[in-house]
Amino acid sequence: MNRWLLILLSISVSVSISGILKFIFNRYFSTTKPTLYKLPPSPQSIPLISSLLWLGRISPSTIHSILNSLHAKLGPIITIHVGSRPLIFIADRLLAHKALIQNGAVFANRPPASATQKFVTSNQRNVSLAFYGPTWRLLRRNLTENFLHPSRAKSFSHSRRWVLKVLENRLESQEKSGQPICVREHFQYAMFCLLVVICFGDNVDENQIKQIEEVHRRAFLSFNRFNILNLWPRVTKFVLRGRWEEFYQLRKSQQDVSIPLIRTRKYLQEEDRRKHGASSWSCCILC
Repeated sequence: MNRWLLILLSISVSVSISGILKFIFNRYFSTTKPTLYKLPPSPQSIPLISSLLWLGRISPSTIHSILNSLHAKLGPIITIHVGSRPLIFIADRLLAHKALIQNGAVFANRPPASATQKFVTSNQRNVSLAFYGPTWRLLRRNLTENFLHPSRAKSFSHSRRWVLKVLENRLESQEKSGQPICVREHFQYAMFCLLVVICFGDNVDENQIKQIEEVHRRAFLSFNRFNILNLWPRVTKFVLRGRWEEFYQLRKSQQDVSIPLIRTRKYLQEEDRRKHGASSWSCCILC
């Protein structure tokens, strides 16, 4: 492993030197000046080195505190240089409204995802990362009309009652054991159960839910470990082959627990249509 890290470091230094030479050539010898965009303020950074440092620092549990600290120093809009593209964060609600609502057409699309994100989302085929277009509109309509719309709330009443019973049973069982009750964990599990049932239907049992939870928990905890794979995917696929294999295996585990449920739900929906006609609506969201 040390040998591979040394190789990766050597490649990084070579790329850095190449970038510096290219900058000097473009600055002093090139006849065509590159287009420069005025970006919001950012903390001091060194090309490549800063990207590595940010990849080591940023995680779902630390990003909010890091951004709050930077916003306090630099203002409501900041730039963080990670990888090949700058990331811009807006903390002021009025500025966010101006950017995303008043100038919504400008910001409607999304940039290409990182290598790991593309693989996990089947080339950006989810509502969070899909490019602005027919696929994104279909996913958004599925979410807003079938999941977030108030008129669908009654459709999930049976699922909510079942999840409430699961929560009560877990709390009672913990109380009888005489051990301290961690309320947050039980409520998180109950909400996860509700989301799984809404996504895959009422035929999902607790054992299947626990399998899904375990796989997604491993994926969440591995977020930092796989971040470095996005630095130079063509290089890391050779240098960090073992970590890529671990990432592929984790994704396969997610598919192994989700795809059978999707196929089962699809079969039940087709059966329901055959019995009640095409106009029948089935309470399920395939996320």
